[in-house]
Amino acid sequence: MNEADARRVLLLRAFESGPTASWSEADAAWASGEAQRQVGERASAEQFVIARAALGSVRLAERDAAVAGLLQASGGHAAWGWVVVLLGGVIGLASDAIGAGQRINILAPPLLGLLLWNLAVYLVLAMAALRPGGAAAGVGMGPLRRALSRAAARVAGWLGQRTEPGSSPAWARFALAWASASTPLQAARLAAVLHAAAAALAVGALLSLYLRGLAFEYLAGWTSTFLSAPAVHGLLATVLGPASQLSGIPLPGVAELAALRFSAGPGENAARWIHLYALTLGAAVVLPRLLLAAFAAWRARSLARQFPLPLSDAYFLRLQRAQSGERVAVQVWPYNYQLPEALRPALASWLDRRFGPGVVVSLAANVPLGGEDELNLATVPSDGLLVALLSLTATPERETHGVFLRQLAAQVQAARLVVVIDESGFRQRLSGADAESRLGQRRAAWQRLLDESGQTALFVDLRQPERVQ
Repeated sequence: MNEADARRVLLLRAFESGPTASWSEADAAWASGEAQRQVGERASAEQFVIARAALGSVRLAERDAAVAGLLQASGGHAAWGWVVVLLGGVIGLASDAIGAGQRINILAPPLLGLLLWNLAVYLVLAMAALRPGGAAAGVGMGPLRRALSRAAARVAGWLGQRTEPGSSPAWARFALAWASASTPLQAARLAAVLHAAAAALAVGALLSLYLRGLAFEYLAGWTSTFLSAPAVHGLLATVLGPASQLSGIPLPGVAELAALRFSAGPGENAARWIHLYALTLGAAVVLPRLLLAAFAAWRARSLARQFPLPLSDAYFLRLQRAQSGERVAVQVWPYNYQLPEALRPALASWLDRRFGPGVVVSLAANVPLGGEDELNLATVPSDGLLVALLSLTATPERETHGVFLRQLAAQVQAARLVVVIDESGFRQRLSGADAESRLGQRRAAWQRLLDESGQTALFVDLRQPERVQ
């Protein structure tokens, strides 16, 4: 699955995850049937999902101009990337890289600051790569890129919520899902741009240095309140020694350095110092940054060609069952909740849409408070799905609800346990301006309890099953 495939898959999932005027259940059935016909019975689940998303996105594009624009938009990241790199070069070229006036303090030119900054960046990247999981990330994601990636995700969500004002939240769902799924890819692209821009900044600064040196004569020397000539010699040997050995340009001795002190004379022609700093920046900044940019660009291309989109959540499992024709047994265990007879068809229909098609639902007897210690799940099929059904009207308690959920999780695989919380009764009691706030608070209380057992709640109003959190 490549980047374009993943974008279409997540787009269709966003439109199928809630009510929208642009997509119906009939459209979903058509897309599944046509994709099955195209790829054949022996196709993998990924091939089926990709083909289905391609068909669905074409139909969506016919109905929604925004979908058509999204599918046509590609390569925009390359354009802004080159703009950032060019801007880095222009800033470097416009900078006064050798200091104000026509005297260079060889201990404190702006180029030394540029060198130290890049060495600090390399240290941060190395530390990030050495952290557990850092090497697997491929590119040491520094704090700046992490911050920018989080900002991009927030902006994506903000834009998605405003793409269809007053209508379906499908665009918000897509924007948030894409921001999350594409974070490794976008981080690699951002790394390539930032490394290339840093190299361009250094190259621009070096060009500025030589161009100014052609038009003006610069004198080099040093001054310091605390350092003596021997200390300065040791410092320069550390910073510029490799460039001196590589180029054959000698560094002055201690006596010669003492004579270059501005308090002792005017200094000397700055040509050799400019050459030494240029070689040092080329070796310590330009070359490493270009190598890092090339590695990040390679990783970005790899991720774009093999996009890491797991197909293991409920949506994709439902599509895989639709492809194979498999029917799944779903056993519902209510806890301290007598599900009204009128809501049972709605529960079965919602479970079929969520985990089907073709689920076989069986409703177990209500487990009363205190009955969690006597659970017997021997009748649950090994390949089935277990649903813990709770009511939002109840206040979550560790000693009862928590024990019940832990007992279920201990007897079945975590992937087969789903926690569904019916909001219908709680919503009927809500009134007033703070109704939504109270609903959010109760949901949060339940999710805090579920976090302790590693579960995530699915909130549904069984009087309006399409209203799902």
